[in-house]
Amino acid sequence: MPYRLVAIDLDGTLLNSSGRMSAANAAAVTKVVAAGVAVAPATARWYQAAVQPFAPLGVPTAAIAAAGADVRDAAGEVALQHALPADVARAIARIVDQDGWMATLATPERAYRRSDVLPPWAANAPEWLVPVTHLRDADLSQLLSVLAEVAPEDARLAAFVPWSQQLTMRSARSFNGNQLVTLTAAGVDKGVGLRALCEAMDIDLRDTVAIGDDDVDLPMFELAGLSIAMGNADPAVRAAADIVTKSADDDGVAAALLGL
Repeated sequence: MPYRLVAIDLDGTLLNSSGRMSAANAAAVTKVVAAGVAVAPATARWYQAAVQPFAPLGVPTAAIAAAGADVRDAAGEVALQHALPADVARAIARIVDQDGWMATLATPERAYRRSDVLPPWAANAPEWLVPVTHLRDADLSQLLSVLAEVAPEDARLAAFVPWSQQLTMRSARSFNGNQLVTLTAAGVDKGVGLRALCEAMDIDLRDTVAIGDDDVDLPMFELAGLSIAMGNADPAVRAAADIVTKSADDDGVAAALLGL
């Protein structure tokens, strides 16, 4: 395989519309790693949730998590962690609480999952995922990113205009197609994360592959040696890619990796 690193988005890309990694995709990832190629989830999810789908495979996994704000190598060593300014983090928490958003706020050690009602799994939540009904008591001193379950055109996003110069806002989708918005510090995105991981691993950006399906993946496409869009990707994402593969439900990642 003529590449050294494959950065793969999760929702709508490696994971199908049921939120699972198919047997075909798992086999393809395992084969690529066995060939000496590094694989890294590149996702808006927080770090612990980014690497979780790879645990059953038993393969070393670096990660570009929190939409590029949390980058770690396969040993878990930090290559980049870029937090939002403290005043912006406080403002975001206040707005999310006031408007009653469902949102996940990622820090290096844990993520806070905010909703108006605690979910059924709250009692059994892992220590790195804290379900809350408000963010007043959350430790957001190192807030890396926000993943909000709102559409990009939602009028409530206007509340962030006063901090627009300090934020990067990108649209994304969950595995089931729900629209999302990611918030990171200004200038922080998956492309920045890909560059940081390559520098940490001494890999030339030309020797990388980026696979994704949404606006949040475009900064990676601009830097990677090869960009691959999913068949279910937005038209603009497909147009920006070097290659378009099958959809997430048709094992598009496996088709793309095995075809390189």
